[in-house]
Amino acid sequence: MDKKLSLACLTTVLISLLSVGLNSAQAKSAVIEVSQPARTNIQVPLFKSRIVSLSTPVKRVSVGNPDIGDILIIGTKQVYIVGKSLGTTNVVLWDRNDRVIRTLGLEVTHDLETLKIKLHELLPGQVIKVHSSNNSIVLSGEVTSVVKVDAAVKLAESFLKKSKESDSTMQGQVMNMLQVGGAQQVMLQVQVAEISHTLLKRLDMQFKAFHNGSDLKLGAVNGGASFPDARFLGAGGGRLPIFADGPDLVGPMVGEFAPGLHSIADKGLFASYKSGDFLFSLAIDAAKNEGLAKILAEPTLTTLTGQEATVLSGGEFPIPVAQELGQTTIEYKEFGVALKFLPVVLDSGTISLKVNVSVSELAGGGGLVLGVPTAGTDGSVIAGQFAIPALIKRSATSSVELKSGQTMGIAGIIDEKLRENVDKFPGLGDLPLLGPLFRSQNFVKGQTELVIFVTPRLARPITPEEVRLPTDYFVEPSDMEFYLMGKLEGRSKDPEEIMPAGGGVEGQFGHGL
Repeated sequence: MDKKLSLACLTTVLISLLSVGLNSAQAKSAVIEVSQPARTNIQVPLFKSRIVSLSTPVKRVSVGNPDIGDILIIGTKQVYIVGKSLGTTNVVLWDRNDRVIRTLGLEVTHDLETLKIKLHELLPGQVIKVHSSNNSIVLSGEVTSVVKVDAAVKLAESFLKKSKESDSTMQGQVMNMLQVGGAQQVMLQVQVAEISHTLLKRLDMQFKAFHNGSDLKLGAVNGGASFPDARFLGAGGGRLPIFADGPDLVGPMVGEFAPGLHSIADKGLFASYKSGDFLFSLAIDAAKNEGLAKILAEPTLTTLTGQEATVLSGGEFPIPVAQELGQTTIEYKEFGVALKFLPVVLDSGTISLKVNVSVSELAGGGGLVLGVPTAGTDGSVIAGQFAIPALIKRSATSSVELKSGQTMGIAGIIDEKLRENVDKFPGLGDLPLLGPLFRSQNFVKGQTELVIFVTPRLARPITPEEVRLPTDYFVEPSDMEFYLMGKLEGRSKDPEEIMPAGGGVEGQFGHGL
């Protein structure tokens, strides 16, 4: 009986082990059947379609994000995909037995192939690579000028399609990673040359003649005179003028003669004669002044193509600006030689320039005096004065295209001013010989000639050993040269000792760059 029980138990154990093994094998086989199929990545241009052929018939499809793409089954082994919006999603395909046969990774991108064709047609010879990253178009590579960089970016931006015709926003953006090859640093030399001539001729006659007779008083004046006011009676009948010779006389009389003061500004002649009752005084103010002014400015500036550069050699003067509650702020106005320019290097070494040159200086006259309120220590408002000088300014703004090293004049001004003035005594001033005694004459003439030249050059860096500075030629004087010979500098160095071969631009130029 025990042996039969033992045999039954052993049989039960073997059957249990066998069933466990079969279940384990079935489970392992099920895992293999439900494993994920191989994933295939597909790119579809925006608003374009693509057909995907399959080896297994498809019964059903599912799109993770229907807003990105539309899926349509054609027949049993083809899937039609349309890109609707930029982005990524996935597509799952099932067969007739509802088994997953394939998973597609769908990425809707910009129309990069068409963009590459257009870049090749419109910008031949340029090395431009086009990529898509999420919603962006990425441009990389190397082009020959900044103008072509801008053209490539604008062309790529035209492929940023709108989601709707009524929507003004674009899908994505253009990432510009293009590089410009070749020399792209521009040095601009500007020459401003001005010559100004002035001529002043003046002949001013001032005379006073007076005869103080007993009954007749007679005189003439060129230069102004004044006569005393008449005296009047007080309150009473009539307010009649009372002259110095008596109360019974009514009428014009010269009781006192006060001629204007003679003046000679710089050079002239004067004379005076008095005999008895006759007085004569004469002053001749004669001048002839000639002036000559020369201005030569040569500002030089270097910048990268497409970047604006500015330089100012001069100064600033303050201008008060009244504020509330008696407060005053200060603003500054620049003057001197100012240069602004924006270079763009084009193909074949051509340089496009936008130049703004101005030369200004403080004028000797013509300024403005302002009353400026300021706050006192006790909180009161104190009226003060502030003098603002006038400026004489010459400026030119132009756009030109030049080869490296070429020069062009962008401005030329010839200004001539003539002013004449004759002030004469009526009738007597027209007399021959004696006429000049009765008139004053002024003649002022000014001539100004201004010309501005610009010369752009492609520049390159140099080593520190090649740099030449204006101070390299200066040598401090020795004690003997300074005290005994009165020299402010010693013997200058030989330029060949400090001048290296070559330069930082195409040819010799500037201070050694």
